Parts: sequence; structure tokens; C-alpha cells
Amino acid sequence: MYEIYSLVDHGQLAFVALGLLLSWKSASARWFIISYAVVIIFNLASYPISSQWNTHYYLFQAGVNVVFMLPIVYRRNLALYIYEKTNIDFYKQVHDKQILSSQECMIALVFILAILVNLVTWCEVMAYKYSYISNAYFKLHFRDNIVLCVQLVLCTCLLSYARKAESRELGTEEANS
Repeated sequence: MYEIYSLVDHGQLAFVALGLLLSWKSASARWFIISYAVVIIFNLASYPISSQWNTHYYLFQAGVNVVFMLPIVYRRNLALYIYEKTNIDFYKQVHDKQILSSQECMIALVFILAILVNLVTWCEVMAYKYSYISNAYFKLHFRDNIVLCVQLVLCTCLLSYARKAESRELGTEEANS
């Protein structure tokens, strides 16, 4: 079963690459997907270290899930900041054309679920560590499967976002005209 979890973890990069191909014409979608890719790479790079933290791994994963929400919440402001510092037109386009999509809202809700799952798991592991409970049932039987489903839903949302990016951006241009 571990192979499936590992495959999905590393498979997210394939979905990111496919999403970039599907949405290359949309500056705001490119910016979102590249921002998301940076967080995925950070998560994959930190895994060998964080997985050694038996007790606090789940708290770290909840923190990483918060970081995954940053591209949704702050990328427009970050694009404006970078534009003001570099005067590169790409970031101005991103700032002007970026709107919150239903796929981004779904991604945020899914990450909130992942945060809750990881926090519940961390609390359960702490209770087990200090002998308040005799078995970490949620961690052993539910957590990994829920996280797997979360990752699959995220990949689906990312592809849906990428597929609709150009039409969404054209709709923004028409609304601004």
C-alpha cells in the first residue's frame, strides 16, 4: 500500500506539468500552477527529514497544508509586489487578470480538511505517546487513506482549473472592457 501513497505523492508533479501544458496561454494560471509546484517540491524535499519525526510529523504536515493554501490566498498580492520591484509585465498581467475560481475554493476546502485530519492525527499520536489511549486507531486506519483521497481530489481540481483557465481569463477581459 505504501507504493500507492508514494506514487500519488510524486504523481502530483505530473499533474502540475500537464496543468502547465493545458493552461500555458493564461498568465494567471501559469503563475498559480508554478506557485503550487514550488510548494509541492518543498513538500517532497522535506519529506525525508520530516518523516523521521515520529511524533510531530503530522503537525508539520498540517503546517505544509497551510503553506499549500498560500498560492491561492497571496499570489495576486505577490505578483503585484514582484511587478513593483521588477517592472516585468507578466506579473502585472497576473495581478490584473487573476480572480478566485471555484476550483481554487475547492482546493482551499480540501486543504482545510487535510489540516484537520493531520491535527486530529497529531493529537491522537500525542495521546498514544503519553498513554492516554492504547491504540492510534485514526492514524492506523483512516489518515493515510483520507490524505490519498485529498491528493487525488487536488489533482483533479488542478486539471479542471488548468482546463478552464483560458476561458476564465477571457471572461475577465470582457468584464473589464
